[in-house]
Amino acid sequence: MSESDEPEKRFAADVMLGRLTKWLRVLGFDARSVLLANLAVIESLISGGFIPVTRREKFRGLDSVIFIGSDDHFEQLAEVISLVGVGREEVRLFSRCILCNAGLDQISGQTVFGAVPDYVFETASDFRKCPRCGRVYWPGSHRRKMIGQLESLTGWRLREGEEGGTK
Repeated sequence: MSESDEPEKRFAADVMLGRLTKWLRVLGFDARSVLLANLAVIESLISGGFIPVTRREKFRGLDSVIFIGSDDHFEQLAEVISLVGVGREEVRLFSRCILCNAGLDQISGQTVFGAVPDYVFETASDFRKCPRCGRVYWPGSHRRKMIGQLESLTGWRLREGEEGGTK
């Protein structure tokens, strides 16, 4: 199997890691928020192709479970990237809804009239919509700030070939 044929990394982050889950979604990963309460849940997730991520001490040292030591969500993200071996080529910036994890659909500007502020409707041209929760995303200053934070954290150049968008 070549690298391009390998399945995409999928994460099951413990509910206590909500901010980490959001940032994994920003990077484009399937990142689900799950209550990792017992070993049966962990085993089910692993067999389903998910990488469990937790701060629960009782799961420290378990094979196939990523134990996060830091309280800071950016340090947590750096830990996951390092421990799992996430590469820049795997990143699909802003391709998932940060709220519900669904993949975003590109939509025309005309379809967002009334759903975004007038200034955004008049000036933006790239819109994405979550098919599950209906949230609309576009490239704005918040997105640029997020990209800057990710570039600083990872050392990757993320501005070229950006995908999707966010407020």
